[in-house]
Amino acid sequence: MTHPEQVRQHFDRHARRYDNPLTTYIGGHELRSIQKRVPAGSIVLDYGCGTGRTTLDLLRRGCQVTAYDISAEMLSIAKARAAQLDYVAEFTTEPDRLAGRAWPLVTCIGVLDYYADPVPLLRSLNSLLANDGRLIVTYPNALSPLGWSYALGSTFRMRIIPRTPDFVEQAAARADLKVTHLCFAFPAMSFIGLTLVVEMARA
Repeated sequence: MTHPEQVRQHFDRHARRYDNPLTTYIGGHELRSIQKRVPAGSIVLDYGCGTGRTTLDLLRRGCQVTAYDISAEMLSIAKARAAQLDYVAEFTTEPDRLAGRAWPLVTCIGVLDYYADPVPLLRSLNSLLANDGRLIVTYPNALSPLGWSYALGSTFRMRIIPRTPDFVEQAAARADLKVTHLCFAFPAMSFIGLTLVVEMARA
């Protein structure tokens, strides 16, 4: 079984139980950091949109959004939530719908957590960027006790892997990307924050 297929099956099974008060609270803190890097009205590909937390925030701020997820069950929840709010976006689970296109801004939030080697996915994301485009991703923070608590809690679900800022820079370089901004979320304090919020551009 390929790793992407494992991810798809896991999130198809758990889509209806994915959101809870804790993840919503933490996700809200992450969004505040992400919003600073995404101007209102941007054209965005939200890659790995899940149940729509980032997609809905982008739509609320007037962005033009393409929302992709490997899990049809997760995507269906995001699509239904957007419809309830009368938001219009392009939703797809088909990678072919993304091929040959480019976006000035790509977000990939809470996805790289699950990849033992993030470089192949980073290369794919690079290929979806416009020449002067920006990529915003998140990783669990390996410098933070919160990051390792999160990892420990994932042991019996889909295992997540915390990363250091040095690892993030090295993986980006291997994918022909460079880190242009890195900050911490939940809390927004160096080294303590659970989440690394990372902006990249083509090297």
